[in-house]
Amino acid sequence: MIKKLLKNRYLIVGGVLLVLGVSVFLLSEKQPNMDNFKAPGRSWNSSKKVEDYFIEKLRMTPQEASEIRSKPGVDGTIDLRITTNTTLGGVIGNLYYYGFIRDENSFRYALDHTKDTTPSDKAIKVDVNKTIDTNAEYRISEEMSAWQIADILLNRPSGHFAFDEYNYFFMP
Repeated sequence: MIKKLLKNRYLIVGGVLLVLGVSVFLLSEKQPNMDNFKAPGRSWNSSKKVEDYFIEKLRMTPQEASEIRSKPGVDGTIDLRITTNTTLGGVIGNLYYYGFIRDENSFRYALDHTKDTTPSDKAIKVDVNKTIDTNAEYRISEEMSAWQIADILLNRPSGHFAFDEYNYFFMP
């Protein structure tokens, strides 16, 4: 009788562990909420705005910072600068903190599921076949979706630089 109870207990525990394992796998593969991929827009409620960065780091006046993206040729975008010291977590965290993306996990999903047509050796590794060029500049805005920003970071730097004396993350 005791042997039979022990056998059943092992079967039950094994079955519960199997169900938990399958559940964790299925939840980890689940696509994030589609709203999280939408462009947040400049009015999105974030910890800080890039204009705050311009005031704090670049010593702009609040008026200069608020007007900088309306100048001709800027087209409402800012320059995101990726140096060799930048990490993937740092890029994603800053994009979220300054309101360029709605959700960090959704943006990572977008990076993982966007084709990289320009892999590089001197880059931040997103995965085995995907990279974000370092010592590069990328023009982005809060009016871009997570998919658009992922595509820009993986495929379309607006320029490269050899040396960055001040190590700024954002530039007008």
